[in-house]
Amino acid sequence: MVSKVLLFVLLISTPLSLIAAPKLTIYDDGRSCPANCDAHVVVHKSLNGTKFVHDPDSSVSNPVACKINSFCKICFDDNATECLVTQYRGSGPGKNTFDLTPAFYQQWCAKDDLPSALKSKCQALQKIERKLDGRVNCIKEPDNTLCIELIAKAEQAQARDNPKYEQCLQIGQTAYNSDKQDAEKRQHHCAYEYESNGGPNSRGLKWKKLLPGVCRKGTYVGRDGLDCCSGVAFADAAFGAECRDFYPKKPL
Repeated sequence: MVSKVLLFVLLISTPLSLIAAPKLTIYDDGRSCPANCDAHVVVHKSLNGTKFVHDPDSSVSNPVACKINSFCKICFDDNATECLVTQYRGSGPGKNTFDLTPAFYQQWCAKDDLPSALKSKCQALQKIERKLDGRVNCIKEPDNTLCIELIAKAEQAQARDNPKYEQCLQIGQTAYNSDKQDAEKRQHHCAYEYESNGGPNSRGLKWKKLLPGVCRKGTYVGRDGLDCCSGVAFADAAFGAECRDFYPKKPL
């Protein structure tokens, strides 16, 4: 009886985020993405300094938090034996999540000896990419007749918003917002809208949309303002409906 009580106490006192290995996601929020969205990881601050995310010079038994813009050891399994070292660029996603860039997957998925969870994710991305077979990649083929109007509209939206983003960065978000109506204000380091116009999703949730001027030249904000669509097919496919408009079906 005592052992069962002790086990119950341990279970309820152990953070749920540390019971299971982190899930793997993919993101690209354009120029607001650290280090131009190079191959890196961002994690919730509660995950940094655990057996899953720690300084490479520290141990699993005594993990030390990774410093921003430094190498970081990330582990994909509960035993923290399947790990790799990558750049840590700070916090961002929800708890218990490795938010990884398209550049990260491009770098690591090409390798043979991978942690099993990452290998499975790479295979899943490759499978998802096949859903775009038979479609035109308008970001890579902007002069295709199916793409000209679509890309022109995306470039116009980007051109209208880019000066606003640059001004906000230059004078600071607080100063930029000081004389603006809510509909024109910006948030999260000038990259996102102030109001939550995204959604609602199936759970009734709304979100602040990524603004078009934030995406890098030659990339465009997706349908729901969640990520930048880059023409990297496996990444755009992984974003689901977000980037689907940039991949129209070829005519029969």
